[in-house]
Amino acid sequence: MGNEKPPEKIGIGPAGRLGGLIQFIILTIVGIIIFVYCLSPASIVLKIIPATLIMLIALGHLVLLGDNWPWAPPGGNWTPAKSRFSAGIGMTILWAIFTFAILLFMKFIYPKWPVGPLYLWFGVIGFWATLLYGVVWGGWPFKGKLHPWGTMAISFIIVMAVSILIWNLLTNLNGTPLADTPMNHKGPLNADWLVGYLVWSIAWFFVFSPVFTTQGWPFGKWGQPGAAIGQTILAHILGYIFWKGSLGLGLSPTFSFAAVGSSLIFWSLVYCWHLQFWGVTKFTFFKRALSAFIIQVIIIVIWIIIIRPILGPAASAIAAAKLPADVNILIIYLNLCIVGPALIAHNAFWLRWPLTLPNPPGTPPPDQAA
Repeated sequence: MGNEKPPEKIGIGPAGRLGGLIQFIILTIVGIIIFVYCLSPASIVLKIIPATLIMLIALGHLVLLGDNWPWAPPGGNWTPAKSRFSAGIGMTILWAIFTFAILLFMKFIYPKWPVGPLYLWFGVIGFWATLLYGVVWGGWPFKGKLHPWGTMAISFIIVMAVSILIWNLLTNLNGTPLADTPMNHKGPLNADWLVGYLVWSIAWFFVFSPVFTTQGWPFGKWGQPGAAIGQTILAHILGYIFWKGSLGLGLSPTFSFAAVGSSLIFWSLVYCWHLQFWGVTKFTFFKRALSAFIIQVIIIVIWIIIIRPILGPAASAIAAAKLPADVNILIIYLNLCIVGPALIAHNAFWLRWPLTLPNPPGTPPPDQAA
């Protein structure tokens, strides 16, 4: 026993939170330079943002429901003896294929839309449904009983069916340039209003997730499907309160959902996975959940104050081109369409190559003080 060697370090740089911080800084800077300032305003608003919503649906299925099969953990065959680079390349190619397959299907088969704003509205609905089933419900009752891609396939059918029903039966495009077109189904919910509500609901999915802010508190002992039912109800109630309440207070709709709501999602991910609950792991259960939420709120305020002027010149270019977006839309674009998915893919697919290995999400567990 005394002659055993400690496990060999995999990757370069510091381990743990510092590695996650370096990863966050690099990907954020690269994301802003390439995907904000190296692309035309029209490309960002009319093509990239709508298409990346479909990309998020594909990513959510591969990571949350497909368990990164076949090349990355937990469902894939990667071991420390194998190349993280090869796993990352393979999973990224699968992600791209899945994304383009959905885009091509939507453009040429059903519903035969050109890539544009319709993909944004529909994509948010699909993204919400993916996270509801993947984050809140955890793929219940299929995950763990079927092959990962069997679970993923069933989930995709459920998500698309729910999204299509909501789109066709519940939405309207009143007040948009498409109000007088056949695309307007004239349902009870305005598509712009629904986008804000769903983003806020997703934010609370992350807050009450078993691996993010509250680590499932207070639903941890409810089991499935009890915990999922409780989280679903509470997240949608809070989503409505914060969306409706922020509008009632006179906040800009885009500031409410795109700046604040998306930042709550983004920092639930970054703070709890990449920074591993930095500063609050000495607490457990409720104390950790509350402390983590308070810290995230403080970080979100600082983040919005810092990022708005950084994105300001790009927002001015968008305004000069008379495109339907503002600086708050650029914030949600950066949070959820660029840096957020890059961080997830870099951890889940690439295992943070060439930096040190990431810890699994949700560590340390809520019952363990560190």
